[in-house]
Amino acid sequence: MGLGTALDTAISGLRGTQAGIGVVSQNVANAGTAGYVRRGVSNVDSVTGRTVGVNNPQVQRLLDRIVQHQLWQETSGAAYTATRAEAFAGLDQLYGAPGSKTALDSMFSAFTSSLQALQNDPSSYTNRTAVLDAASQLANRLRSVSEGVQTLRNQAEAGIGNAVTRVNELLESLTNVNARIVNGEASSGTADLRDQRDRIVSELSQYVEIRTSEQPNGSISIVSASGTQLFDGRPTVKFEFDQRSSLGANSQWSADPAQRGVGTILAKDLSGNGFDAIANNTFRSGEIGALIELRDKTLVQAQAQLDEIAAQLSSALSDRQIAGTAVTAGAATGFDVDLAGLQAGNSVTLDYKVTPGGQTQRFTFVRVDSAASLPLPASAQGDANNRVIGIDFSGGPASVAAQMQAAVGPGFTISNTGSVLRVVDDGAGATRDVVGLTSRPTQNSLTGGTSELPFFVDAGRGNTAYTGSFEGGAQSVGYASRIAINPDLVADRSRLVVYNTSPATPQGDATRPQFLLDRLTKSERSFTNATGFDGSRATSTGTISTLVQRVVAGQGQASSAAQRLDEGQQVALAAVQSRFLEDSQVNVDQEMSTLIELQSAYAANARVIATVKELLDVLLRL
Repeated sequence: MGLGTALDTAISGLRGTQAGIGVVSQNVANAGTAGYVRRGVSNVDSVTGRTVGVNNPQVQRLLDRIVQHQLWQETSGAAYTATRAEAFAGLDQLYGAPGSKTALDSMFSAFTSSLQALQNDPSSYTNRTAVLDAASQLANRLRSVSEGVQTLRNQAEAGIGNAVTRVNELLESLTNVNARIVNGEASSGTADLRDQRDRIVSELSQYVEIRTSEQPNGSISIVSASGTQLFDGRPTVKFEFDQRSSLGANSQWSADPAQRGVGTILAKDLSGNGFDAIANNTFRSGEIGALIELRDKTLVQAQAQLDEIAAQLSSALSDRQIAGTAVTAGAATGFDVDLAGLQAGNSVTLDYKVTPGGQTQRFTFVRVDSAASLPLPASAQGDANNRVIGIDFSGGPASVAAQMQAAVGPGFTISNTGSVLRVVDDGAGATRDVVGLTSRPTQNSLTGGTSELPFFVDAGRGNTAYTGSFEGGAQSVGYASRIAINPDLVADRSRLVVYNTSPATPQGDATRPQFLLDRLTKSERSFTNATGFDGSRATSTGTISTLVQRVVAGQGQASSAAQRLDEGQQVALAAVQSRFLEDSQVNVDQEMSTLIELQSAYAANARVIATVKELLDVLLRL
C-alpha cells in the first residue's frame, strides 16, 4: 500500500467518523422527541483500484419492523378497548351502583316497599301518596337513564363522524410524505421523512386496524384488517359519513337505506364506486369499530332492557289474565276463550304438551290491526319453546281462527263462535295435548271491577295504557323514555284501593295493593329476547324484581369486564412499546459511548494523515 492509498483511506475514514458524530449529535438532540427513531451509520467498504476505504456512509433508522407492525395492531386494539371501557363506565353511572340510593333496583325496591306499606294500611292517605311518589321517582329514573343512553349513542355518532374525517386527513397527508420518500427529496436521507410517515400511520392505527407493507422503492401500502385497500402511494378510498343530527330509540342501523335511522360509512374508490363499509365489516377494531359497536349493539341492547322493564311494569299492573274454559268435543279436549277486549299488542297464549316426553311449549298470538304490521320485528320473536306469531284481527274472528290454524299446523283444531275462540287437540293418542288457553287484554279504566289498572301510561301516545302495540312501529321501543304515572290516578289516589264503584270497594280493602305487589314481586313473566341476557337471544322468565336486578347487575358486570379488558390490552400495548423502544429510543449513555469510539477512530485516522504527511515531507527533503 502506497502513501497515497493510505492517505485516501484515512480521509474516507474521517468522512465516515464525521458522519457518525453528526448522527450521534442528532440522536442526542432528539432524545426526548416523540416519534423519533434512533439513527445509525452504515459504512460500506469501497475498493477503487488499489484504494480501500469507506464509501458514502448511509444514515439508517434502528428499529424492528416486525415489532413496529405489532405495535400498530396493539394500538388499534387499545383504542378499541379504551373507547368501550369509557362508554361502559358512563352507562354504569347512569344505572347507579347496585344497592345505592339512586340505583334503578333501589328505586324499584322503594316502590314495592311503599305498596307493602299500603297493603298494611290501605286507607292511609300518606301511604297512598308514598306509593305515587315512589312510582313517579321510578318512572323519572327510567326516563333519565333512557335519555342518558341516547346521549351516549349521539356521542358515538358524532365520534364516528370526527374519526372518519380524521382518517381521510391522515390518508391525504400520507400521500405527500410518501411521495417525498420515494423521490428521495431529503438531502440528508429519508430518515426524518420516514419518522413523519410512521407517526401518521401510528395515528391511523388508532382509528382502524391496519396491515402495512413497504415496496422496494420505499412506498408504503396499507390495507384494513378486513382486506380493504386504504393506501397505495395515494389514498385508494375516501370515506363518507352521513351523520344524523339526533338519534332516538327508533334510530337504528340497517343495510336498507330506507330503514336506516343512523349514519353509515361509505367507502368510495378513485372511480367513484362505493360500498357500505359498516355492512362490509371494514372497521373491526380501533376507535371507529368500538363506536360502531356501541352505537348499534351495546347501547341499543341497553335501551331494549330499559324498555323491557318499563313494558313489564306497565303490563304486569294492567293486563288481565283470562283463563280459557275447558271443553270436550268428542274425544278431543281443549279450551274456549273470549277474545273480546283484546287490543292491538295484546296476546293469547296456547300452552300444550308434546308427547312423548311431556315437554310444555307455547304459542303466543299477538293481535295486530293491520297486515302492514306483519311480520313482527325480530325483537318480538320468541324461541323454540315460545313461538310468537302476529295475527291480523282486521278480518274478523273467523279470519283470526284461520290464521292461528295455519300457524300451529296439524294436531290442533281452531275454530270460533263469534268472539269466542276454541282450540282442541286430536284426542287420545295426540302428539300435542292442549293444557291451557289464556287471553290477556289490557285494563283501560281505574275502576272496572278487577284489581288490574293502567298504573303507568305512555306519555308519548296521549297518556294511553301500554298494550305493546305494533301499529306504526313497536310501542315497546323507547317506551322507557315515555313511561309516566297515569294522571287520573294522581288526581284520585283513592283508586289505588278502590277498584269497583258499584258496589263501592271499602277504603280499607287491601285487595288491589296486595295484587299490585304480588304482580311485581311474585308473578312469573316472560321477557323478550331483546334483553339479550348472558348473550342469549332466547326468551326468559322471572319476576319483574328479578328483571330489574339482572339489568342493573348485568350492566355493572359488563362495565367491570370492559375495564378489565382495557387494562389487559393497555398492558399488552405497553409491553410491545417497551420492546420497540429498546431498539428505536435514544439512550444518551449509549450515544456517549458511541461518541467516544468515534472520537478514537477520528483521532486514529487523523494520526494516519499526520504520519503520511511527515513521510512525504521526508521524501521531499531527499
